[in-house]
Amino acid sequence: MTDEQKEAGYSSPHWKGDGPLEVGQECPILIKVPVKSLDITWGNDARFWQLITLSDNDTRETGFEKGMLLLQVNWIEVKGTLNITPTKDTKYEIFYVLKFRVDAFGWHSAPIKFKVRNEGEETHSQVMALESYREKHDVWHEIPGGEFSVMASKDPKHVEFGIFEVESDWWKGGMVLGGVKIKEKSG
Repeated sequence: MTDEQKEAGYSSPHWKGDGPLEVGQECPILIKVPVKSLDITWGNDARFWQLITLSDNDTRETGFEKGMLLLQVNWIEVKGTLNITPTKDTKYEIFYVLKFRVDAFGWHSAPIKFKVRNEGEETHSQVMALESYREKHDVWHEIPGGEFSVMASKDPKHVEFGIFEVESDWWKGGMVLGGVKIKEKSG
């Protein structure tokens, strides 16, 4: 647990997202979800995850200043939520911004599940092995994690998204999560 979390009164070993989202003004729209806004199982336990400050170069590449370094876990669960009030019918894609360190391990036999829930209904689920990304270590990747559509509305729409690997006994580590980007999809 970081000093920042202790001072804020956190006592759970799980990181509870409470940071602000960043909504860009560019078109197409880009929503950035920093790691502080994500719920990360075991994220408050320094044996498993560490909040890190990204280098200036990494910040320029990713658009994020902080990251979470996965030291080791055998159970990954990273979730985020978004309340969005669309002014037009819009389709979005979710991308997880991450890189693997040269000493990353355990990704060859632990496929990761990406899920999206829109207004409480699961609208996307896919399983992907990340080994090919791990082989390109110390390179930032934007890994597609699903998409969702929202119809124009005056009322906010609730979207949940996440990555999970809770079925294998493989320990995994050596990954840096920079954050999540949600991009308006053209077409």
